[in-house]
Amino acid sequence: MMRSLALGIALLSAMPSLPAVAQDAPTTTPAPVDPARLAASQTAVAALVPDGVYVRMMRDQFPAMMDAMMAQMMGMRPDQVGQAQGEGKTMGDVARAQDPAFDERMKIMTRVMSTEMGDIMGKMEPRVRSGLARAFARKFTVEQLGDMNAFFATPSGKAFASEYLLLFADPEMMKEMAAAVPEMIGAMPKIMEKVKEATAHLPPPPKPQSAPTGDKE
Repeated sequence: MMRSLALGIALLSAMPSLPAVAQDAPTTTPAPVDPARLAASQTAVAALVPDGVYVRMMRDQFPAMMDAMMAQMMGMRPDQVGQAQGEGKTMGDVARAQDPAFDERMKIMTRVMSTEMGDIMGKMEPRVRSGLARAFARKFTVEQLGDMNAFFATPSGKAFASEYLLLFADPEMMKEMAAAVPEMIGAMPKIMEKVKEATAHLPPPPKPQSAPTGDKE
């Protein structure tokens, strides 16, 4: 349970730093992007999503982000996340009683996730820039994109653009996100109950099949 919650928090914490590259599938073939707009948007996006930004974010900021959120979560009581009453103990107390190596295990998991997710997100960067450039080209005019690029060419603009995505993992942002973790986790039992009610008319999901153990003689 603890590892599942930790993984959920990891995904939540990573989401704000990713541009919305996964949108609803278009029902019709989109019109071609205007070449002049696309050229201008590519310049803007290159400034906002510089090479290596995701690797830097995951390597330098993600571990501290996860540590802060895990600390908030471990300070909660089990009954706050729909689990059995823990006699006043926190989730951290329960986890450490069940697993004396819990804290070290979570730290190792966070560091491994940081490295692996950094590699994955680093490989995504060209696709993010490509998709975001097309989105910018459809949303903004050449004149608007020109204004953005003129700003990004100034010292202040360069400073803003190079730090924009990293600001989502800034300690000040993480402080506010970590403070919201108890509320998010506390809401999960009610959310899952509503999901159960909304899917009550459906047949139950198939049970996971156990892995084959081989033919018996």
